[in-house]
Amino acid sequence: MATRQEQIAEVLDRLAANVGADVAGAAAVGMDGIVLVSRMSADVNADRVGAVAATMMGVTRRVSGELRIGVPKETIIDADGGLFMVMPAGDQSLLAINLRQGANLGMVRLEGRDAAREIGKVL
Repeated sequence: MATRQEQIAEVLDRLAANVGADVAGAAAVGMDGIVLVSRMSADVNADRVGAVAATMMGVTRRVSGELRIGVPKETIIDADGGLFMVMPAGDQSLLAINLRQGANLGMVRLEGRDAAREIGKVL
């Protein structure tokens, strides 16, 4: 039987395979910002990205609450050199995805939601 980390690693690998070159990296992160499993590139500090992803989701939840618009499904940063997406993965974790500029956001959102749901089930 595969460990939880191995199961999550398989989900992240499947996400990258299904979306292709659009994904520059992905990580499953606890709500406390601790990285559970990372598939970020070597030049990225996954621990820092995990901490920032948890902070982003926390702020997004506060803003959504203040605006009374419900529970956020994702947060996206669209920058000059790429995109960064964070979405809940169950109640206890997040999925953070680093995307290349010009990524097919629709496909990534679909595949990302599936991956987040699977990660939530593993945890």
